[in-house]
Amino acid sequence: MSHPVVTIAVTGATGFIGQHLVRALRRDGAGVKALTRRAQPSTPENLLGPLTWVPGSLDDDRAIGELLAGCDGVIHMAGAIKALSREHFLRDNTEGTRRIAAIAAGQKNPPRFIYVSSLAAREPRLSAYAASKREGEKAVAALRPKMSVSILRPPAVYGPGDTETLRLFAMAARGFALAPSVVNARFSIIHVEDLVSAILNLMPLRDDMGEPLEIDDGQPGGHDWPGVVTAAGHALQTTPTLIPIPAMAMYLGGAIGSLVAQVTGRPSILSWGKVPELLHPDWVAQGPSVPGWTPQWDLAKGFKNTVNWAISQGLLKSYS
Repeated sequence: MSHPVVTIAVTGATGFIGQHLVRALRRDGAGVKALTRRAQPSTPENLLGPLTWVPGSLDDDRAIGELLAGCDGVIHMAGAIKALSREHFLRDNTEGTRRIAAIAAGQKNPPRFIYVSSLAAREPRLSAYAASKREGEKAVAALRPKMSVSILRPPAVYGPGDTETLRLFAMAARGFALAPSVVNARFSIIHVEDLVSAILNLMPLRDDMGEPLEIDDGQPGGHDWPGVVTAAGHALQTTPTLIPIPAMAMYLGGAIGSLVAQVTGRPSILSWGKVPELLHPDWVAQGPSVPGWTPQWDLAKGFKNTVNWAISQGLLKSYS
């Protein structure tokens, strides 16, 4: 007797993490319904689970209703990591999250709901981004009496397909790496495949722990910049020099980034409001983790995997 196909709704499916997640869900045989702002090409992958693209956005109740129809679970990842103003962050990360969570909770049979937030939400006073993610968490948590909810706070995520970490490898390949000058700074990071496996481990659980879950790559006490730069060098077979950037210089760069963003209308990752996040000394995962889940990718293995991907795509030259 065949079992019915589990169907999972995914937002943020076209992003770096989302693409890995959708492939993993389909490999496991789950059907995926994915929200998209733009028309998507047909997927030629020989995967078990079907994929349905639902046109629309998080400010469109009709599209959200279509996305959620018939779904057993929701994995909400869509949001803004850069924006022109605090209002834009709140619109995308808070109001969009509140809307999809409320519509999900209003279903006749509410689905399992996983909100992929950010470790930044732990410090909402540092930036508009952090505050918007924290408010999104509150909106989801308020619906716990109506549906099964989990909130996941990943740290910085890297792996094949990530263009942000690629900047670190591109610098290291040239023999240097720029990093914030923060005394005793420690931070957690995680390979995208480990994040995806944590999400998949969460989906069948029903007993919510009542607080956000924080995950990392298993490195006790997190990482520091000298260690990360050394690991990048090992993956590239180079020995890059770490060049610390003073706080004043970072604020100057952030001010320039914000000014250019306002003139061009194109938000920048490095902005005046982002600098306090970058200078914060403690981004180590501390809260409860995902039950039954263990990370598989340490820094050396993960960086080598990412470098190999970048080389295969012609984004870095081969050092073998």
